[in-house]
Amino acid sequence: MTMPAVVLTADGRIALQDRPVPTLRPDQVLVEVDLCGICGSDLHASQLPQVYRGDCILGHESTGRVAAVGDEVEDWAVDQRVAVNPNGNVDGTCAYCRSGRPNFCRQATLETALGLQADGALAPLMAAFPGHLRRIPDEMGTFEAAWVEPTATALRAVELAGELAGRTVLVTGGGPIGQLACRLAHLGSPDQILLMEPAPQRVQFATASHAVPIAADATETVDVVFECSGSAAATSSALKLLAPGGILVVVGAGPEPGLDSATILLKEITVRGSYIYNDEFDRAIDLLATRQIAVADLTTVVSPVAGALDAFDALRAGDIMKALIAPGS
Repeated sequence: MTMPAVVLTADGRIALQDRPVPTLRPDQVLVEVDLCGICGSDLHASQLPQVYRGDCILGHESTGRVAAVGDEVEDWAVDQRVAVNPNGNVDGTCAYCRSGRPNFCRQATLETALGLQADGALAPLMAAFPGHLRRIPDEMGTFEAAWVEPTATALRAVELAGELAGRTVLVTGGGPIGQLACRLAHLGSPDQILLMEPAPQRVQFATASHAVPIAADATETVDVVFECSGSAAATSSALKLLAPGGILVVVGAGPEPGLDSATILLKEITVRGSYIYNDEFDRAIDLLATRQIAVADLTTVVSPVAGALDAFDALRAGDIMKALIAPGS
């Protein structure tokens, strides 16, 4: 049997293909995918060979239900609702796992990450290891469950900045991660949140994200920056606006860094990278389930797999904020 799937082909194209239905190994769980988000990194998967493997089904922001359980798997049952941590298959024994930093576990992030090196959720069915799965409460909406992974990414970044109360925060890049960073930062009671984003389609979400839009040539002084765009120009602007002793948390990555060492030195700026998440994934579930963070308004397109390539095009053009694919529809 086959199923429709969005695939990063061996030659770097994103294509809609018929792929075999996954075979369930004894140590795996089969997930029926309800929704899967298209991540900004998916758009540039062919340019990120460090983490994306060719000839692989894309999709790492997903939620669904357990469809079948392998004979060697315990504690999971058919029809349980799950959020999928694509980087959850940690080995538990490497130096990073043992030191509480499983986001650097090679097995989890560079060998078996769903939608990156192992077939992911832009297809009706996905095989996962138990470590990939997280139970979600019955009251949690399906939209919210599909946003757990990006929320976890933004949550780690926000918490790496430390205390935000009374501070002025700048978020550069108003895509989904940037909007989430604004909304999560708001929970820390900053004095003000500013958003630097050139696309008017994204700026319109600033008010709902508790942020005030500013232009790239703004002169405000800020204490903390969350760089979510991957743009060298945005990073350069952020460094100019940061006060001495300020903090820059890098969440987005691009081909050019935009980091001026002289400015970092003269202002004693702290630069911190934020790479995926650890226990933030589980805490993101709670934040979304209790509606402390709203995401439904950020979901602008829900499409079947047959329309996924159009959704990719709309995201590349900046016409929409977020596309969720419903593979079973």
